[in-house]
Parts: sequence; structure tokens; C-alpha cells
Amino acid sequence: MKNWLVFLLVVLPTAVFADDKIDPNEFICAELVAAPVFSEEPPLFELLQVDGYASALLGKTEADPQRMLPLALQVYEGCQARLEEKVLTLWKATRLAYPDAPDSAWKADRTTCAEYSANEEDGSGFVIWLDGYNRQKNPDAASVLENDDVLKAYIEACARRPDDLMLDVMREKTKK
Repeated sequence: MKNWLVFLLVVLPTAVFADDKIDPNEFICAELVAAPVFSEEPPLFELLQVDGYASALLGKTEADPQRMLPLALQVYEGCQARLEEKVLTLWKATRLAYPDAPDSAWKADRTTCAEYSANEEDGSGFVIWLDGYNRQKNPDAASVLENDDVLKAYIEACARRPDDLMLDVMREKTKK
């Protein structure tokens, strides 16, 4: 289950900073197309947030690392001709064309902190995805990606509560 890790090797070699967190409602195609890393790899950090946010809007709870690259490429292609379009708009339409992944190990409504702790390397992408999911479900919530200290506090809280859902811990840690 190193799928997230493969995607994130380019995206997370450095610490997470507040500038990396995006507002999926405001992220436009021009920003996606202009992303300097897209020439080599899609800006998956941002796209994981968009996918989590879109999944919550669509009532989908599974994060599927296998669909990220095909989705990203399809949305990127659509964005090239529609630079002022919101990425989220194209992402939702494209996401609906992909089948659900019921056997995904990463689900907003089922993944516990213990499951994350047992596979933190692979789960790092899920934390980013879950942050987008949580921010859509709880519009007043802060982001666990706000800065390294907030992210660290969330991971530590999750480690202390192995039987709890990651989403429940995130909701508590992100209340404003």
C-alpha cells in the first residue's frame, strides 16, 4: 500500500506550510495549469485536498490513490481550455465518471487512528485528502495543514486515540 507514498515523494519532501493549503472553492484552472511541478508530476498535494473536498460534496467517503493520477490528468486537460473555471467544478464532474473504490483502505467514515499509525507513510496522502473532506463537511473548521505545529498536534492526538476515527479526531482538533 505505498500508493500515496509514490504520489507524495515529489509533493512532501519538505514540511507542510500554510501556503500549501488551498481553498478548493477558489482554486481555478489557471493556477492548476501554471503549477510548475505539473510538467513532471501533478500538484498532488493540492489535488488531494480538492479530491477530498469534492468527495465530501458527492457523498463519497473513500480515498483511492489509484484514481488520483488519471483524475488529475483528465482535469488538467479540461482546465487548459477553461482557465477561469474552478478546478472543483471540473473535478466533481470527472470524479463522477470514476467508479467507487469500496475496497480502499482509506475511508473518511471508517479509517481509525490505529490504521493510520500502522501505515503512516502510505497514510500521509490520506491526511491531506481527509483535511479537504473535513473542511467541506465542516465549513467553519480550520485546517490541520495550517502549519507544521497544527499537523503535528493532530498526528499526536490521533496516536493517543487509536480506536477513534481519524475524522473524529480531526474534527475536534480543527474546531475554531
